[in-house]
Amino acid sequence: MSVKLVAHRGESEAAPENTLEAFTLAWARGARCIEGDFHLTRDGEVVCMHDDNAKRTCGVDRPLAELTLAEIRSFDAGKWKGDAWKFTRVPTLGEVLRTMPEDGEIFIELKSVGPILDRLKAVFAAGPWRPEQLTFIAFDETTISSVKKLFPAHNAYWLLCNWIGPWDCHTQARFTPDELVAKVRELGVDGVDIHPDFVGAEHVSAMHAAGYSFNVWTVDAVEQARRLIAMNVNSLTSNRAYALGCELAE
Repeated sequence: MSVKLVAHRGESEAAPENTLEAFTLAWARGARCIEGDFHLTRDGEVVCMHDDNAKRTCGVDRPLAELTLAEIRSFDAGKWKGDAWKFTRVPTLGEVLRTMPEDGEIFIELKSVGPILDRLKAVFAAGPWRPEQLTFIAFDETTISSVKKLFPAHNAYWLLCNWIGPWDCHTQARFTPDELVAKVRELGVDGVDIHPDFVGAEHVSAMHAAGYSFNVWTVDAVEQARRLIAMNVNSLTSNRAYALGCELAE
């Protein structure tokens, strides 16, 4: 299979999202790339959680930016998924990176802005990871441009829900292929990572012709995956990457 399958928040259909359990399960099932979401805590640690509040996955209605790592460590990030996952903890970025095999890759979604970028330097310095293993994604234009400037050897992809910008996934307005290429060039990044409902073959072709990568999130249905693969997208991010890979191989 030529397309890269990215395990969204780890093997998140089967295990609690954004936990070491979900990531190690993804690697064990043969994943070569995972995706995780990262925020900065009050005391300057980078932790793995999708939401900026701990309520949904930990049952604690407090913003991560107001919490210390020690406080977040006390939360149960697994019991919402079932009793088998009780006492699962929220990991740090460094802990997630240490689960990676030598040929593994991670899409690091930056949810915080500003100070988190400086903290990344210290985290990366503590390990043997190569630039090609650490890919950045972010919705915020300033964040994705800044992280690419800070780590020029790493790939950085701008996240979009639609063609005109982040957050509003319902608008049907779109960039033309040339406008999309121009925007990516303006940001100084390596490509996009976009919602599948807004993917057109002409945009994929234009991006590739300009030397940019075209990635898609989140794809769980095999029929949709096959349609996107036929457009020659570079990667598909999925909550069920292992099962999707098996279905595509049939």
